[in-house]
Amino acid sequence: MSKVYFHNKKSIDQNINLKILSEAQHTGERQVVDINKLLNRVKIERKDRFKKNFILFSILTLAIGVFITLIV
Repeated sequence: MSKVYFHNKKSIDQNINLKILSEAQHTGERQVVDINKLLNRVKIERKDRFKKNFILFSILTLAIGVFITLIV
């Protein structure tokens, strides 16, 4: 039985009775995951996010300061 849902002016057809489960794909070889590389990537992403937020905050503060200075 097919149902049609409208969300944000888009039509999505979903078949509720039919459930297709994905099968696990066997790669043949096990992959070694280095946890240190993953943790370092997270640390770098946090630093980048902090830098972007700091720059955005600085520019916003500077713009507000210049605007207030021009008004006064």
